[in-house]
Amino acid sequence: MTNKQSNSDTVPLPPRLPRNEAELKRSIILLGNRKQTELKASARRELESLIGVYPTVKEAALWKRVLRRACQEVIQHAK
Repeated sequence: MTNKQSNSDTVPLPPRLPRNEAELKRSIILLGNRKQTELKASARRELESLIGVYPTVKEAALWKRVLRRACQEVIQHAK
């Protein structure tokens, strides 16, 4: 097994995970916005309160994918 394979097995998560479905959805939206541009102060504070940090563009892209998958799983389990 190479290092590349072992690194792909563990995905770094944000320091804090959203506590409910509404927070999860809002985090995904804000991470998508962060991926594209710097957020304004109020949106930046909101994202920091939701996930614990203000991510880099690269972190925002990765965390958005991870949280979107989690959101899909939550919705599927709720059905």
